Amino acid sequence: MLPKLLPIAILTALLSPNIAHAAPVTITDKEQTDLAVTLYTHNLGLIQDSRTIPALTTKDTVVISDVSKQMQTETLQIRGAGSIKEQTLNKASLNYYTLLEHHIGKNVILAHNQPNGQELQQTVQLLNVEGNTALVDNSGRIESIPLSSDWRIIFPSRPPELLLKPSLTFRSKGTNKAGTAQLSYLTQGLSWQMDYVMTLSEDNNSLVVDGLASLVNDTGTLLKNARVRLLAGDVYQDRNPRHRAKTVMMAQAMAEDTGAPPPQALSDYQLYTLKAPVTLQHQQRTQVPLLHADKVNVDSLQRYQFYISPRVGNQTLKVKPESFIRFTNNKKQGLGTPLPAGQVRFFSPDKTQELHYVGSAHLNQTAIGEEVELAMGKAFDVTITQHQTDFQTAFDGTVVAYELRIKNSALKSRDVELSSLFSQPWKLISSTLQPIEKNAGMAKWKVTVPGNSESLLTIRARLKKK
Repeated sequence: MLPKLLPIAILTALLSPNIAHAAPVTITDKEQTDLAVTLYTHNLGLIQDSRTIPALTTKDTVVISDVSKQMQTETLQIRGAGSIKEQTLNKASLNYYTLLEHHIGKNVILAHNQPNGQELQQTVQLLNVEGNTALVDNSGRIESIPLSSDWRIIFPSRPPELLLKPSLTFRSKGTNKAGTAQLSYLTQGLSWQMDYVMTLSEDNNSLVVDGLASLVNDTGTLLKNARVRLLAGDVYQDRNPRHRAKTVMMAQAMAEDTGAPPPQALSDYQLYTLKAPVTLQHQQRTQVPLLHADKVNVDSLQRYQFYISPRVGNQTLKVKPESFIRFTNNKKQGLGTPLPAGQVRFFSPDKTQELHYVGSAHLNQTAIGEEVELAMGKAFDVTITQHQTDFQTAFDGTVVAYELRIKNSALKSRDVELSSLFSQPWKLISSTLQPIEKNAGMAKWKVTVPGNSESLLTIRARLKKK
């Protein structure tokens, strides 16, 4: 009897689902031992994720949950899990629309609320869905059903291929013992930007600077207790998938060294390492302080540009100059650290030291030693009245004269920069003040107007024919 039973036993063993289709090895974020995230400023991030794994055989299928749904799979590197044979990103998440798509051509249950409050249910075949209308086969008749509060679709089962969260599946040649697997990949859905709050002193001669980094996570997964690094600068993103693997290797190498205090210069970029771990929730913006300066010495000034042309001007213009602050990014002025690009919002105290929002500007990436100039909007207390006082034609061109009256209604003095722009060769004949700067197309004057008074600038220039 034994020779007859042995083939049956072998056949039973081969057909057993526990042997032919072993359950996958699932690794969740509970097995996570380390998570490092580098955020870039243009919808890009580098994730380095370490998780403990058991010993693997060549037949094991490993499912790693809680990964980014926007992973660039061509940049994925898996180390510590044996030689990888295949890897797949599973993004088919469970939602209403994927359920509808999965059940097209299959039976579903239609539920309809009757006027008397009772609900009727009927099994139909789902043919198609467009907008809020479903086409169904009801016993051979094609009917359209509005998907509204009176109608709903009941799905008979949950498709196993639709996941609650995105996951990564891979198979390898196996490992001899349990260990730690390291995953590295680039992903979209991560970004950061700099936001500055600058508080002016009462005399407008200094600033308190607070720099906040706003971190955005739209990867579809929670990034818990991550070591966060921020790269300031415009990183080139190659659209060719074959080249992205090189990009992740470079980004990983750039993020490796965290020993230097922030910020750390990396090639043409600046790398900031946050001191404490940060948890980034999906679809949330998290702000963390990145830099602070108690007193940055600044120059406050107003600026007005006007054109001088070989035409008669009969109009008198009354304008408000633009208000600016200017400082040099060095230790002497109170800063001396690389400044990432970002939006600046200015606040100024009143006599009771209550702060008021007074304007905003965009700060470009600024290296140490560079000059910063930020526009704050139109000046309130300073008014400039401009008109042409003379116009004469000459054999080689035109002679024109202008008068600019600057009125300062504030109690404190104001520095005003006046710039004349020329569209043709010119020569200054006379001026009540000497220009502080001149070139082929421009002359600039600096006028200090005492509090509650006026100053006058008159200029005469010859505009030569081209």
